[in-house]
Amino acid sequence: MSEQEPSMRVTLRDVYALVMDMRSQLEKLNQNLPTTAQKLEEHERETKEELVNINDRLRKVEMRVWQIMAIAGFVSAAMPLIVRFIEP
Repeated sequence: MSEQEPSMRVTLRDVYALVMDMRSQLEKLNQNLPTTAQKLEEHERETKEELVNINDRLRKVEMRVWQIMAIAGFVSAAMPLIVRFIEP
């Protein structure tokens, strides 16, 4: 017994229809690509500006913390001297 393998007939008309469908889809994607690229560039710019702002604010907070730490260190170092002068 000979079993026949399933077969399919593909014509040039079928291939042409698929190629034209793919072409129209690619054209749609190509038209949307510039707007997507522009949106991406705009988003990158906004994100970079926000990052710069966050870095600046963080540096200011760090400066304040170090100032407070310096003052606390000075007070803790000077406290025994102050207490010694206050004691009768």
